[in-house]
Amino acid sequence: MKNIFNRANKGKFLVLPLVFVVIVFMTQTCSEDDLDLTNPNALSTANFWKTPDDAEKGLVAVYGPLTTTQGWGRMIGGILTIQRGDDANAFSWPAVNDPGTFTVVPTDGRVGEGWGELNAIVARANSVLFYVPKIDMDAAQKTRILGEASFLRALAHFYLLNMWGNIPLITTPVEQVSDLFVEQATQEAVWASIISDLKLAQSSLPETVEAKDVGRATWGAATGLLGKSYLFTKSWANAAAEFKKIIDKPNLYRLVTNYQDNFLTATNNNTESIWELQYESNVNASWGTSGTPNVGRGQAYEPDIAPPAYSSQGSISVNKWVFDAFMKQKTKDGKIDPRAYATMVWNYPGAKIYQDAFKTKMTGADTNRIWDRKYLNYDRESSLVPGSWWYASNNRRMIRLADVLLMYAEAQNEATGPDATAYAAINQVRARANMPEITPGLTQTTFRTAVRDERVLELSLEGDRIFDLLRWGTMADVFLNHPEYRSNSGGKFIKGKNEYLPIPFNDVSANPKIKQNPGYIN
Repeated sequence: MKNIFNRANKGKFLVLPLVFVVIVFMTQTCSEDDLDLTNPNALSTANFWKTPDDAEKGLVAVYGPLTTTQGWGRMIGGILTIQRGDDANAFSWPAVNDPGTFTVVPTDGRVGEGWGELNAIVARANSVLFYVPKIDMDAAQKTRILGEASFLRALAHFYLLNMWGNIPLITTPVEQVSDLFVEQATQEAVWASIISDLKLAQSSLPETVEAKDVGRATWGAATGLLGKSYLFTKSWANAAAEFKKIIDKPNLYRLVTNYQDNFLTATNNNTESIWELQYESNVNASWGTSGTPNVGRGQAYEPDIAPPAYSSQGSISVNKWVFDAFMKQKTKDGKIDPRAYATMVWNYPGAKIYQDAFKTKMTGADTNRIWDRKYLNYDRESSLVPGSWWYASNNRRMIRLADVLLMYAEAQNEATGPDATAYAAINQVRARANMPEITPGLTQTTFRTAVRDERVLELSLEGDRIFDLLRWGTMADVFLNHPEYRSNSGGKFIKGKNEYLPIPFNDVSANPKIKQNPGYIN
């Protein structure tokens, strides 16, 4: 949200009420006496939530954790999503790549940071949704603010639920420590809350925003995530109906001609993007969570997915089965699917990595490996040069039209079988890559396979793969049947454990009602 943050006084968020930084209580033990101390520099809830300006500032604070290094800037953006899929093969890098090598433990700082920023979004959204209705202000402005906060709370719960599986459901401001001592909710209860929030957001948000507000949640963002929530809960007809609402607005969203435009800074916020995170380049930024002065908000997960020769971090390679999937079919004019070149780099004639010829840097075993290309910035010398962690500003496309089209095809097939609209959706995605249409007359089962295969070609290394495996119920079988998918680390998947991340140690230790996820020792 660089435009929103540039319009607001970021420093004021350092003195917001205690409820805005409630996540601190969830990551460290404190006593009742500690809470009796008065900070003369802090605003209280009684004197903050008074004006429309307060409401807007409170909303900006909800967006804050999205793009920090602990949020989608790095931890959630790369280590806790991209590295965990079967399309990526993480190298061993203790205390960093552990989630992707299945060696993660509850004390892992990367896990705690992602969990913390997501819960910060929830806590801040709870405050907006509780206090803003009481402010005397323009009705349309109030409706929009509540819609955005509802969307962001749903987004945070969506990722918390799908990454940790068993989470508390807190939907009101925390006013005392005892309010945090709650049990984990059922998954059904969390999904119900997510869907309720998204329905409110959908009815409250505009289809478009002014350029200065790019990055704010819109009707399309709420509709896309609502459809995705129905898809994840196997409410097929409802999912298809929501996705169709987006598909039926070609003047609002259109596939871009060049597939790679979905991952480049120069083409941020293009016509295919339904909602994306707004990164900002700042090489002099600071490490920290939202609220840290001059906190880094660049795309900082590039070093975690760039080849080792171009990174100071553990890195990943791409599993060969992804490469093989791209090589199975040719375009209509007999060429390799152009999405392959935007997704991966390998030893083909003229191949380059950053500013170097592939063969110059890749020697020995690395010559035969497949490397990530997506979201890497080849205008640089490496993932950290020029600039540092927060140099890159190619936005993370959280929801884009191609994904919606494929999710519609999947949902419609599950609801009614592969009708003409399902074929039209998947073939629209394939047409952009000049790939031949899917063969007519498929059964529901064979069409299901076709859609799942297309998701690999279109969405690999975007962080969605781990969630696809989870919702399809295939995660354990995939990793147990293919240990080579973790050949770089030798990591071994444990069924009933590695489907989810561990609940952070401090939370389980501080709250006796929170139970650790199966298989992890606190």
